[in-house]
Amino acid sequence: VVTGLLSAFFMPFIGVILDFTSYRRFIGIVFAAVFTLIQIIQISIGPRTWFPMVILQSVGGFCFAGMIMTSLAYLPEICELVGQEKHSKYTARFTAKQFSIQALFLMLVGGLSFAFGIAKNSTYTARMAMGLNSFFIAILFGVGWHKYMPSRPASRPLPEGLRSCTSVVVYGLKQNIATTKSIYHQYKKGLFWFLLAEVFAQSSVGALTTLAVVYLNDVVGLNTADVSLFFLVVLIGTIPGARLAPIVTKRSNPNVAWQISMVSLFITIVVGAFTLGNAPNKYFSFVWGFFVGFNLGWFYPTENLFFSCALPKGSEAEIAGFRVISSMILSWLPPLLFSLMISNGIDPKWGMMAMAVFLIVAAFLLAVGTGKWEDILLESGRSEAQDVEIDDAEILLESGMCETQDVEIPNVQ
Repeated sequence: VVTGLLSAFFMPFIGVILDFTSYRRFIGIVFAAVFTLIQIIQISIGPRTWFPMVILQSVGGFCFAGMIMTSLAYLPEICELVGQEKHSKYTARFTAKQFSIQALFLMLVGGLSFAFGIAKNSTYTARMAMGLNSFFIAILFGVGWHKYMPSRPASRPLPEGLRSCTSVVVYGLKQNIATTKSIYHQYKKGLFWFLLAEVFAQSSVGALTTLAVVYLNDVVGLNTADVSLFFLVVLIGTIPGARLAPIVTKRSNPNVAWQISMVSLFITIVVGAFTLGNAPNKYFSFVWGFFVGFNLGWFYPTENLFFSCALPKGSEAEIAGFRVISSMILSWLPPLLFSLMISNGIDPKWGMMAMAVFLIVAAFLLAVGTGKWEDILLESGRSEAQDVEIDDAEILLESGMCETQDVEIPNVQ
């Protein structure tokens, strides 16, 4: 909730600063450095330090959202620089490697916890995982931002007379208000409905990993080690799911492909929620986990492709900030509904159903609100520049920010 509030207040404003100044790389480095420092501090997590760690986690989530927004601003330039075909090959290859590395990291943490005899001690396991995480991200963030994320000039020039920090801040706030109005009035065939659908889709997908742990523990009967293996299977399932995404997009368009992925994920969640409690073997849940991962691997790249194509030129960072808000503004609601239902004695399967319904709401909004795909491209001004035909739509697939495609692995206590 705190992360969502911080993002709601600051991300669009920071986006304006990125669009109107040359500080994009600097701000990205600051977010990455603070995020890494917080991960290092959280190595000391324990029963006596949980409250300050919760506060740090909120700040860390805000910094992570800032890195996502900052990196999203590079997308159009990368595609123009290397060409669509090469960009597609790079990002498709990276997505597969990304999920594979996540799975390997989970295996590394699990293997080391067993090797050191701390597998049954969640505090020691969490500290070791945070230590490994801090080590790897310090290296990768350092190399990435230093070598691969260059400084960029302003996307739009500041009006004459705006040179002081105060005037830039005031203008940035006014620009946020103007952008909010223009999203509805000028981009109501694509971008407006994308952001509205994002509110419901991400609230459901974001809550899935957390609520799945409760369901798997209380209903299915998985222990801590079983849950870790379950999420390893989820990560493995994302790889073929990401491969399916361009195939579906070629036969339809990113809008339709994203809708189908949400409906498919909804069906998968509901089937698992209503059958796993009565399954003869608790490890049937691993099959469900594979299909959950498969749909997540399909969901994220089509979501990012839609956003990349609906994003108007010149406001990349600012509207990326609005996307961050959309993804977080209702993130608290599915867990709250689930908790209220459980506390009132309602079967957890109905709580999972309530969470999954948000996906159907998102798909419905896109189905009834968006225009034709060609109209969405014309509206964003990218029809000619990106030459997006249905047969070539896979070229842009998965060109969204990679961090948003991460499958969050919850801290299993």
